[in-house]
Amino acid sequence: MLAGLLGWAVAPAPASPGPERTGDPVLAERLREVAGPGQYGLVAALVEDGEPTYAGIGDDGRGTPVGPDTPFEIGSVTKTMTGAVLAGLESEGVVRGSDRVRDVVPDREWGPVGDVTLGELAAHLSGLPREPGGLGDLVAGLGNVYFGLPAPAHTPEEILDAAAGATLGERGEPLYSNLANALLGQLLAVRTGTPYPELLARYVTGPLDMTATGIPAVPPPGAAVGHDESGDAVAPWISAGDAPAGTGVWSTATDLVRYTAALDRPGSTVAAAAQARHPSEFGRIGYGWYTVPVSGPAGTGHTLLWKNGGSGGVSTSVLAEPATGRTAIVLGNSEAGVDRIAAELLGVPSPFTAREAGGSNGSTGIDAGDIRGLIGVVIAVGFPLLAGTTLLGTARGGWGRTRRPLRRTDVASAVGTALFFLVVAWAAGAVSWVSVPFWMLGCVAAGAGLGLVVARRRSWEADGGAGAAGRRWNAGFSLVLGVGALVAAVGTALMI
Repeated sequence: MLAGLLGWAVAPAPASPGPERTGDPVLAERLREVAGPGQYGLVAALVEDGEPTYAGIGDDGRGTPVGPDTPFEIGSVTKTMTGAVLAGLESEGVVRGSDRVRDVVPDREWGPVGDVTLGELAAHLSGLPREPGGLGDLVAGLGNVYFGLPAPAHTPEEILDAAAGATLGERGEPLYSNLANALLGQLLAVRTGTPYPELLARYVTGPLDMTATGIPAVPPPGAAVGHDESGDAVAPWISAGDAPAGTGVWSTATDLVRYTAALDRPGSTVAAAAQARHPSEFGRIGYGWYTVPVSGPAGTGHTLLWKNGGSGGVSTSVLAEPATGRTAIVLGNSEAGVDRIAAELLGVPSPFTAREAGGSNGSTGIDAGDIRGLIGVVIAVGFPLLAGTTLLGTARGGWGRTRRPLRRTDVASAVGTALFFLVVAWAAGAVSWVSVPFWMLGCVAAGAGLGLVVARRRSWEADGGAGAAGRRWNAGFSLVLGVGALVAAVGTALMI
């Protein structure tokens, strides 16, 4: 019972914004109404007739209320900016959207991606995989998702190499690809002899006076700390090679209002990038921007421009309706998606059927995000139960009718294993109340096992005979694994 109560006290559960409030009180109250579970801090900008209204709820992860000038990582919203860079270079005759990769940078050996065009890279039609890939990236990605560790990072040269050696899927079919957009930005950098951050400043942030938007090597002062949906801090994503796809790019609600205002300016690079060029699973797509038709009540309809993003425990959504001149921008320092919130604030039916967080829009088939989601469910539900049954089963001497003697090495192995499973489950976070009962059940079983171990302490047997050395090694390994996971989780929480 005591273990169950303790488990309830420390069970990972969905976060919610704190009481802090900034900006317009009416918009702040509406933002709080539609926030939903798993959010931490939220900033919204609602633009009507060219006039923005701002509001924020919750804090930046350091106790400071979030507001319109709080820097957030914007994730894949950056892809529309990379599209604007492409549009700007097109307008100057430097490149064309129809140019092939091998023609843009001819002094490299290219695989199948060499025949892909710049426009296909921008519109997720290249057939390139979602991420550069590799075992190192998978391990680093899981460490970021479940332990808040730094995400995979690549240099610009590594992005070019990964794309050159990649196997393509079906070219011309929508397949959301961060690698494709990272490649696009780095190709433009090589072609012009200008690093991508300088291209972004030349064609987007400079002309639009977006002084708070950039690609710093470390989070800018006052930046919102990212969180998972349980409210645990997550390390930011920083990668020079992946920046054109949305890694390590920060902005503010104020700057994004300036950015989206350029959608209504004919001749701007932003408006050119938003021009619909190809069919997509959501309607049509330009250079990063999705054009999404939705049906409203009584036969009414809306045509929306949209892009979302997710990075290092943050989520962003930009949703505009050109016909009415209205735009909703939402930034949150949680990995919980904010697309639904943007649609609610704009007053349009939500057209989104894809996952909202992590820039996952548009992905098809089974990708790394699907695998991580499945692993998350297994960890949140299964690991607490494994911890409890391991410890309780050892304390009972097995689950069969014939009880095994209780050896000290068995106890040490069970304690280390149970500790590892509980720490990983806690670090991963049960992000809905549905998962909490499994956590509590595991804690109750583990507590019962510990109690039974203590009650049987006088009958513990010294370990000897055949297999003793292996059992001692296993006990030591289990304890190191469990204690190591605990130290890593606590250390990571203190560092972020």
